[in-house]
Amino acid sequence: MIRCLFLLATFAISMPTVVAQSAFSGMRYRVPTDANTLVMINAEKMFGSEVADRERWNARRQAAYDAGLSALPPDAKEVLLAGRSDLEFGKSIWELALVRLKGDRNVSTVAQRFGGAMDNVEGRTAAKLPNDRYVIQISDDLLGTYTPANRQDVSRWLRKTDTTTTDAEYSPYLVQAFKYATEVGTPIIMAMDVENTLSTELVKSRLEAFQPLKESGVDLGELTKLIAGVKGVTLGVTVTDKTVGAVRVDFSGDAGLLAEIGKPLLIQVLQRQGAMIDDFHDWTPSVSGNTLMLRGTLSTDGARRVMSILELPHELSDSMQLASSPGSDPEGSAKKIAAQQYYNSVTTLIEDLREKPKRDHVKTFGQAAMWYDRYARKIDNLPILKVDEELLNYGSNIAELFRSAEMSMKGVGMRASNRRASNNAGSGGYYYSSGGYRSGYGYNSGGYGPQGYTASVGAGQASLREKGRTDAIITRQERTAGAASVQQIWQVIDQETAGIRRMMTEKYQIEF
Repeated sequence: MIRCLFLLATFAISMPTVVAQSAFSGMRYRVPTDANTLVMINAEKMFGSEVADRERWNARRQAAYDAGLSALPPDAKEVLLAGRSDLEFGKSIWELALVRLKGDRNVSTVAQRFGGAMDNVEGRTAAKLPNDRYVIQISDDLLGTYTPANRQDVSRWLRKTDTTTTDAEYSPYLVQAFKYATEVGTPIIMAMDVENTLSTELVKSRLEAFQPLKESGVDLGELTKLIAGVKGVTLGVTVTDKTVGAVRVDFSGDAGLLAEIGKPLLIQVLQRQGAMIDDFHDWTPSVSGNTLMLRGTLSTDGARRVMSILELPHELSDSMQLASSPGSDPEGSAKKIAAQQYYNSVTTLIEDLREKPKRDHVKTFGQAAMWYDRYARKIDNLPILKVDEELLNYGSNIAELFRSAEMSMKGVGMRASNRRASNNAGSGGYYYSSGGYRSGYGYNSGGYGPQGYTASVGAGQASLREKGRTDAIITRQERTAGAASVQQIWQVIDQETAGIRRMMTEKYQIEF
C-alpha cells in the first residue's frame, strides 16, 4: 500500500496554523504502535482549495476513481492509511485504512457487492472479503479495513485501540507527521520511519558508485555515517492557489555534508525506488540542522503521481453504494454500464502503464517491473458487480500479462548475472614483435639504425580482458531478449483488447 513511500515534509509556506478540532478525530489511536508508515489526506480541504476549483478537480474526481487511477473515494472527507512494512525486503506485514465519509454508511453493502461473509468483531459489524481483508464499521461515518484478514489479529487491533490514552509509545517520527496534518493543517502527509534500517556497509557500497560524491570532496566515511543514521522521510503537499510540496529527510546528525550533493543523491534514491516525479528536478534544496529539504511546485501530473502512490481498496468506498434490489433493472442497463465502466477502467490503466516508462524516465528493467505489478493489482481490485463474465476474463488475462512482463523484466538481471558467473572466457595471451635493423662498422664497433621491439600480454591479463568483453555481450543479449519478450506481451495485450472491444460492442450494441 505504501511500499517505497519516501515521505513527507512540513515546509515554510503560508498556511493556517490550526484546523478544525474534528480533523482526523478518533483516528490516531486506531494506529497500532508498531506502525512505520503513515499517510493522511484531508480531502475536504484539498478539494475545497482555489487550485482545485480552477482545475476542476471535483468534476474529475468521480471519473478518475471509476477508472482506477485514483484511490481516493469521491465521498471521502478524511483518509488515514498506516502499515508496518519490512523495509529491507519490501514486504507488507499489516495494513489498515480509515476513511471518514459524508453521512452514515453500512458495511453490509460491502459484503453484498464483493461476496464477503458478514461477521461481528468486538461488537462491530464487519465483513470478511475474499481478498484477505476485513472491512469494519468503526462508527456510523467511519469505516476501516485491515489486512491480512486474520480474525484474531483484527479483534486484538480493535480491542487494543479502543482507547484515547496518550501512554502508548508511538514512533516519535510518525507522531510528528500526525501533527503536520492535525495542527499545521497540511492536506496531504506521507511519512515513513526508517530509523535503524540501513547498515553502514550497505550505505557505503551504494555511495561508492555515486559519481557526484567523487567530484564533491565530501569524505565517504563521514557521509556513510550520516546516511546510515537517517531517521525518516516525509512528503507534504498543500494546496491554495497552487499545489506546493516538500520532501523532508531527517537524520540523527548534522546534515551539512549534503549541502551540495543532497539533491542529486535524493533524486537517485527516488529513481531507484520508482518514486520519482519530474517536478523534483526543479525543486530547491536546503539544509538546516539535521534536515535535508526539497521544496517546489507540483504540476498537475506530479500531483496525480503523488495520489497514485495510494492503493486504498475499492471495497471501502464502495460501501457507500446502496445494494440494488432484485428485478429493479429489467432492461439490463446496469449491466451495460458496469461492462462499459470496467472496460474503460482496464484500457485506461493499460494506456497509462504504456506511457509510464517514458513519462517517468525509467532507466532499468527493475524500476519498470514494479509498476507492472502495481497496475496488475489495480485491475484485480476494480469493482466487478454486474460486470460481464467475458470482460472479467479479459481483465484477469491483462493482469496476468502484466505479471508475465514483470517477471520477464526482473529476470533480465538474474539471467545475465548467472551467465556472467559461469562465463570462464580465457585467453592464452599473445606476443608480437616489429622489425627494425641495426648495423655495425669497424672493429668491435657499435650499431646504428632503428632497433626492433617486442610486446606481450600475459594469459591472466588477456583472460580478464576477454571476460569483460564477453560479459558485456551477455548483458546486451539478455537486455535485448527481455525487451523483445515484453514487446511480444504488449502485442498480445493489444490483440486481446481489440477482440473484447468488438465482442462487447456487438453484444450490447453500444460503443466501447
